[in-house]
Amino acid sequence: MAVRALTFDAAGTLIAPHPGVGAVYAEVAARHGFERDADELERAFAPAFKAVLATWPAPYGADEADARRFWDGVIAATFAESLPYELCCDLYDAFAQAARWRVLPGAREALALAARRSIPCAVVSNFDLRLHALVGQLALGPFAAVVTSAQVGRAKPDPAPLLRACDLMGVAPRGVVHVGDSEREDGAMCTATGASWLRVDPAVGIDVARLDALLRH
Repeated sequence: MAVRALTFDAAGTLIAPHPGVGAVYAEVAARHGFERDADELERAFAPAFKAVLATWPAPYGADEADARRFWDGVIAATFAESLPYELCCDLYDAFAQAARWRVLPGAREALALAARRSIPCAVVSNFDLRLHALVGQLALGPFAAVVTSAQVGRAKPDPAPLLRACDLMGVAPRGVVHVGDSEREDGAMCTATGASWLRVDPAVGIDVARLDALLRH
């Protein structure tokens, strides 16, 4: 079936934290009088995130309020201590700022390719309300829709985020190529819905030549 639409994961596919989670956490914490080593926080973040994710009823948060609670848990686990409420708020809000993110290789080129071929695009991401503003601030798009897990109350690999995007674009999942970096989240979601998956290596970026070949079929 011809490709009718493209959907993109956000973190790890289109964007990545800049200069890194540990560096941002250390910088913001220092403003609150908490001196922490950025490299240590960077190393602590992934296992802390994984541990909280495994226990959360709706991964990444079922709604915006729950998303904040989810990230409060990740922050506390990363620092391995209780932190002031104001610091947790500032750490959460830091990643609502475009300056804390960088656009990954191939992202703009992939979106430009889709625009030349008049193929609608959407973002389908395990994220929260912060993503909508970030997409605009980083001048990514245009997108027919930006769907986050917090909007639908379910996180990838659950098919709900992709199905919502498909409804908004008026396309069937089998006509969608989803571009994402996670086999567990993006790949499994595509398997569940019949969409195609273009895997991304965050260290390399989107393979635009391969995407172009898919769009030609």
